[in-house]
Amino acid sequence: MDKNVNSLLIRNVRIILPGGIFDGEVLVEDGIIAALGAGLSGGAVYDGKGMYLAPGFIDIHNHGRLGVNVMDGDAALETIARDHLVHGVTGFLAGLSTAPWEKVLDSAAAAAAYCRRQKPDISRCLGVYSEAAFFSVEKRGAHNPGWLLPPDREKIGRLLEAGGDALRVAALAPELPGAIEAIGRLRRLGITVAAAHSNASYAEALAGINAGVSLATHTFNGMRGLHHQEPGILGAVLSDRRVICELIADGIHLSPVVLSIAQRLKGPSLTALVSDSVELNGLADGEYETRERTVSVQNGAVRLADGRLAGSCLDLDRAVRNMTVFAGVPLWDAVAMASLVPARAAGLDARKGSVETGKDADFVLLDAGLAVREVFLGGVACGTAGARARETALGA
Repeated sequence: MDKNVNSLLIRNVRIILPGGIFDGEVLVEDGIIAALGAGLSGGAVYDGKGMYLAPGFIDIHNHGRLGVNVMDGDAALETIARDHLVHGVTGFLAGLSTAPWEKVLDSAAAAAAYCRRQKPDISRCLGVYSEAAFFSVEKRGAHNPGWLLPPDREKIGRLLEAGGDALRVAALAPELPGAIEAIGRLRRLGITVAAAHSNASYAEALAGINAGVSLATHTFNGMRGLHHQEPGILGAVLSDRRVICELIADGIHLSPVVLSIAQRLKGPSLTALVSDSVELNGLADGEYETRERTVSVQNGAVRLADGRLAGSCLDLDRAVRNMTVFAGVPLWDAVAMASLVPARAAGLDARKGSVETGKDADFVLLDAGLAVREVFLGGVACGTAGARARETALGA
């Protein structure tokens, strides 16, 4: 990315806003959206050729891809960040997963350090999402039961120390001993608390929400099911307007019918699309040894030997397309679910997640089939088309 390019006018685009789409232009100054409208002037001109201009997608819940995991260190995080960009993701959270506790803490500290020194021309790691350890045995999913722990004061303190100001989301089962105290402590520090891998009753889940839970990790998956006499945690997060619900829209974790039901219950402002992508995303079908276990990939489904799902091979651009087809949502709602709502869930929406004046100029251009054609970070195009835009701006 060339730092000499300070002003850019993107013309001939269909701008996707949270409430609709309009034909217009976007003026970027010093990496910030300066104006939206028609007949704007100033800066180098980029012709959007009638494509959709959407806010860059924000993947708050993902663990890896292309054979590497967030917890493998800087080189892995850079690989993940580069591939995210291909799919229109301009910002993501580094998703920790359950491992020996010291490994979780070391990975949190390493990801936090990476956030401070990462390269500027790839998807930005915006913080850490801890999906580790504090879960029920009954609803652990693919998490190793031998590594599960209670969210006691000492462990929460060490997680806070390791993640520092990069810790954005901490997931736990609200029914565990010490969970209510942990939720309050995390929320007082401005950290989003997600209910995850939980066998909570409705009353236990509601106590967690009252204490500060505001996000539901991969809703339906790793949760006590809905019963007409005991709604459980699923009934609580689906019915409570204080909770944003993550959905994995791959057609595997949730059927199209369930995706449609969930988004109708929560609405576009409380539905966050996430990938829950793991290191097998982007690899050929087959069996792999990862983290002391055998995992298989078959037609996009990632499973343990006993058939349990173990993450996904989904990317957010496909999740957006799937929501328009599977759930029949308007494009602007599907885009908001992959940008503004995740940004809000992680406390990042003051600068990210929508095409609004004053926000960071992180965009994705989508063609008529909703395929990613170009990505902008801070108003600078990043792909082949981006190189041409830079040459034009520099007078080449």
